[in-house]
Amino acid sequence: MERQYAIGLDYGTLSVRGILLDMESGEEVGVESFDYPHGVVSHRLPDGTEIGQDYALAVPEDYLEGLGKVIKGLLKRCEVKPEQIKGIGLDVTSATVIPVDDKGTPVSMLPGFGNRPHSYIKLWKHHGAVKWSDRMEEAARERGEEWLPLSGGKIRCEMFIPKALETQAMDPEVYRKCGAFLEVGDWLTWYMTGVCTRSMSMAGGNSLYQRGSGYPSEEFFKAAFPDQEPVTRKFRGTMIPLGRRAGRLVREAAEAMGLLCGTPVASPMVDSHAAVVGAGADRAGDMTAVMGTSACYLMNSHTGEGIPGIYSSTYEAHIPEMFGYEGGQSCVGECLDWFVSNCVPSACEREAEEKGISVHALLQNKVREMEPEAWRLMALDWWNGVRSPLMRPELTGVITGLTIHTKPEEIYRALMEAVCFGAKGIVEAFCKGGHPVERLIATGGIPAKSPLLMQMLADICGMEVQVCRSKMASARGSAIMGAAVSDGTEQSARALKDWIRKLGSPAEVIYRPDYLRRGIYEARYGQYCRLADYFSSKPADYQEDKS
Repeated sequence: MERQYAIGLDYGTLSVRGILLDMESGEEVGVESFDYPHGVVSHRLPDGTEIGQDYALAVPEDYLEGLGKVIKGLLKRCEVKPEQIKGIGLDVTSATVIPVDDKGTPVSMLPGFGNRPHSYIKLWKHHGAVKWSDRMEEAARERGEEWLPLSGGKIRCEMFIPKALETQAMDPEVYRKCGAFLEVGDWLTWYMTGVCTRSMSMAGGNSLYQRGSGYPSEEFFKAAFPDQEPVTRKFRGTMIPLGRRAGRLVREAAEAMGLLCGTPVASPMVDSHAAVVGAGADRAGDMTAVMGTSACYLMNSHTGEGIPGIYSSTYEAHIPEMFGYEGGQSCVGECLDWFVSNCVPSACEREAEEKGISVHALLQNKVREMEPEAWRLMALDWWNGVRSPLMRPELTGVITGLTIHTKPEEIYRALMEAVCFGAKGIVEAFCKGGHPVERLIATGGIPAKSPLLMQMLADICGMEVQVCRSKMASARGSAIMGAAVSDGTEQSARALKDWIRKLGSPAEVIYRPDYLRRGIYEARYGQYCRLADYFSSKPADYQEDKS
């Protein structure tokens, strides 16, 4: 019998990655990736039109080109025939918003709209919708909306609805042309299947959708934005639960991807949520830390009440028949990359080159040699604002204790420690909310690249950290979803659980806390918390009394 495979596609901020997963053995047979030609559009559009500094956009054509090239590349590299592909799953960065017309064509691809920033994809880190997120939160508090606690009591400008509201207010012509605002995952599924559907798990993660009650009511939007029609009227599409089939490949998409017409396609997931599936983290109390440029912390629970500072609570967000919670850090690997790219002296670069290692590796080697008495600096990991637990995108990073004798590795270590302290704060938020973390499972690029950071995380959090063997847990999770919708597979929560247990990646290494350092880290964490309290206080709190 020929081997059978599922394809998992993982759409990130800068590239799309795909894996070919053997549906029987769980072997990752092949990997392929494609970098978006336009990357993140943040200063000017492809036609040269200048845009504001708060924009973080993407070009739809890049995503379609990547879809075809990654899948054709997998088939060629692995010498696999199209008929051996039994299912496709995909995940995409959350709250990545695209306006499309009634036929599913992105508005930016329509004649006359290429110079309009609001017609493009708005990425998760687009921060132009602060005005609308603030007004939503204010109105929700005034009205006592029951859904507000489920988003941690805050509405973030990175969420789906504020970005749609921004487009509605800032470019009415784009809004009129828009037949639907979609998550990019739902748009890609529409392209592949010819049917407009919405992923229920994605809608719950960053669009305030709740099973049974739907989106916030039209009455809420009329109260919050009386001069605009309720934007949810543009949220068209049939809701599809986690792990269910969204449709099958239509001919045009199948030809572009080199696959057979009729191949099943699973409803998409949020990229970080798919990593929970890929890591096989299927127990209540499991927390999956997806650590890369930024970090997401995904928690499984049997209950779904809101937790302050944790920005979503959704039934079946990532594991069937459980509630999924999400918290996060806005800047993890990106903060360390910033330091290496902008602050490291040429002497460090020369030393790394002479030793044949990266600057990151050089600095981490130096950090390992530092004794606790040399841990003088303290930093706040706010280089791209704060998600959990403060939900304050306007806050900025801090380093204290610098002198003329400070060395690069001391700053680098302080930034690593700040990342781990931020993670500990999120773990504590879950515990205070009545959801103790039983297992901490780490996935993503950082756990694979930095054993030092993983050991520091275990020491600071005071618990074991299991690092997932798969280096592409999100793509693997999407491939598992593809397997779960293959022909002959029962479409049920029980069957999906079986697929997750069968194909979820085991742990490759376990980092255990060094309790000899616990007292030192507890004292330093107290300093971190006091520093965070000071710099997160409103400016008015420190105004002089002029009476």
